[in-house]
Amino acid sequence: MNETYSPFECLPVADLTSAGLLQKQDDIEVELIARENDCELRSGVDDPMVAIGANGQAVSTHGKAWVDRKMGLTVTITTHRIVLMQQTSDKRVNARYIHLSHVLAAVTENQLFKSPKIILDSYSGEFLLVFKGKEANKDRDAVLYHIQKALSRQDWETADRAAQHRKAVANLTSRKVGVDAVLAKHKTRHAQAARLTDSAFDGDAETLLREAHELVAVIHKYVATLDKQKEVSSQDEQDATRLADLLQNMGMTSALSKANFLGSEDAYYTQLARQLADFLEPHLHKAGGILTLTDVYCLFNRARGTNLISPEDLTKAASQMDALSIGMSRRVFPSGLIVIQDDSFDDHAMAEKLQALALDAPQGLTETEASRQCQISALLAHEELLAAERMGILVRDETLESTRFFPNRFEAWADIQ
Repeated sequence: MNETYSPFECLPVADLTSAGLLQKQDDIEVELIARENDCELRSGVDDPMVAIGANGQAVSTHGKAWVDRKMGLTVTITTHRIVLMQQTSDKRVNARYIHLSHVLAAVTENQLFKSPKIILDSYSGEFLLVFKGKEANKDRDAVLYHIQKALSRQDWETADRAAQHRKAVANLTSRKVGVDAVLAKHKTRHAQAARLTDSAFDGDAETLLREAHELVAVIHKYVATLDKQKEVSSQDEQDATRLADLLQNMGMTSALSKANFLGSEDAYYTQLARQLADFLEPHLHKAGGILTLTDVYCLFNRARGTNLISPEDLTKAASQMDALSIGMSRRVFPSGLIVIQDDSFDDHAMAEKLQALALDAPQGLTETEASRQCQISALLAHEELLAAERMGILVRDETLESTRFFPNRFEAWADIQ
């Protein structure tokens, strides 16, 4: 079978996170809407296009046949890009994008007995986004709305202006030294925050929407500053609370909600599982590679602000982790306790650690002591102790007072006899 290439391979490669989610190009890029893998990308021209490699350079297509369309794609619209993703048979994700700054026009094409589509006229050529399924018209209209809205706002230019401003400030402060430089930096930062709030709240609704992401960044900085203070006054605590409440009430999060994810629920839960994996990676590392689902629910929803997920959504997303091969998976202990566990987590290594703790505890190792020493919850410590017992590494002594675990010496005693 001859290899082929399509318009999909002729677009720039989009960077992805370790879990297969879109890596944002800057701090203010936000995902607006996603349409699950029932979209098709077509070329609007007859001639073959130039294939692009991961380094952004043209690659050879010698020996490959040109196919003018790519099916089974997921389309995601952000404030900066139109991102197209394809999931391979081994659950890996490939992503390409069209930057909105290169789009000259986006219009619909309505023809009887034909699939609804969006025609994209860009500097790279003409592309067609074709939508399939029973709600194809509705999905096409929703995607087109967000493309046109993003084109009118041009948030990528805001990012460019912010970068230029930071460079100008850096050049200004670099000429100052010592306390003078610190004062100049703080004065510039407060002046910028004041300008931002004035322009956002004194203008119309559209101005507020354009400045919203920068406002959130300013709020984050002020909350972080208050949190870092060792001795916080009651007034500062009230300010921090008000700022945190404002941030959550605005609901400015980059995570897509179920309402903004068009298509089947399975596709939404797959996306949610990837978001969860990216979020949990540092938390699992701190927690020794394992967290209860209850802890995960609290941590994840706290980070999402007002864009909360239900326990049922979390359970369904966690159940898909193993099949996605994203470095972590769901595990159910015999007692019914559900945890999210790093794939590199070693039960035998944990059991040996508990055995070492038991050796240093002549009166036996309790759940409370194991929890404190391993820096895990008491509930999780209980499950790990029982797992070590099932491996034959520990033995258990239950009394009315407590349950204590000891190293298993029965095999050694049997060898002596």
